[in-house]
Amino acid sequence: MELLQLKYFKAVAEKGKISDAAQALFVSAPALSTSISKLEKDLGMLLFERSNNRITLNQQGQIFLRYVNQIFSDLECAQTELRQSVMRRGQYISLASVASTHLVDMIAAFSEADPQFTLQCITISRLEIANSGVSAQHSFLLAAEEDVPEYYTDRLDSEFLYEDKPVLMVHPDHPLAKKESVDLRELQQESIFLPMRDFPLYDHLVQLFGSCGLPFPAGNAYSHLTTQRLVDKGLGVAFASKYMGRTPGLTLQYIPISNETRPWVSRLYWRKGREFTLDERIFYDFVVNYYQNGQL
Repeated sequence: MELLQLKYFKAVAEKGKISDAAQALFVSAPALSTSISKLEKDLGMLLFERSNNRITLNQQGQIFLRYVNQIFSDLECAQTELRQSVMRRGQYISLASVASTHLVDMIAAFSEADPQFTLQCITISRLEIANSGVSAQHSFLLAAEEDVPEYYTDRLDSEFLYEDKPVLMVHPDHPLAKKESVDLRELQQESIFLPMRDFPLYDHLVQLFGSCGLPFPAGNAYSHLTTQRLVDKGLGVAFASKYMGRTPGLTLQYIPISNETRPWVSRLYWRKGREFTLDERIFYDFVVNYYQNGQL
């Protein structure tokens, strides 16, 4: 199996016609068709369904395309990182995360402890992880266990960092601010600002309200920064989590939720078998110590 075969396969999968893919690749249609047939023979299975003048991926082809896309994504990232390594100076770490709001306090602490580092933080969606995995340009991924598809965890090593739970965010003058904990039933008459729908906390709140037999509140969804500002203005209440970053200068209260809820586990992930560079080892040791040894 050659890289050129994978390139041809990817083009045919995307174009849906041998002739269109051949034109885009500047090769003859018979040569392209022969290459695809050889690839299927090498794999021992068909990757396409052929009908009339169309060629579409079957189930096996869809699985194979996901990995082919990852290969070309990794190659592109390798080229980018190689160019960056020539250009940049000093120590450097690239960190991916599904929810960057959880990184705010840790990043601030790391930057204070190791100011010589350049720390690049990239937010990626759960869909990106499911479709393409974690790009090779990122040293680490910080995510909740449910954010990483089970089939993909076999390709990763990880370290437990913390268990998180939702909390209620209220203004200090709000009556609920004086309580040690809050039952969701106490919020029926409150104006509630929700997290964004693609944010992991949203899914946990849906499950939590459902397990309590309560209707999920209707309302607008905002970023974490926006909800903090709205609550700070006394316009309503919102949800956060124990490890979400707190905006300096805002004296908001974060009240535990008394309803029984299953905590979610966050881990630091990296590609299986990867040997850490010195920079990565320094960052890894800091992050694990920060979360596991109470450096919060």
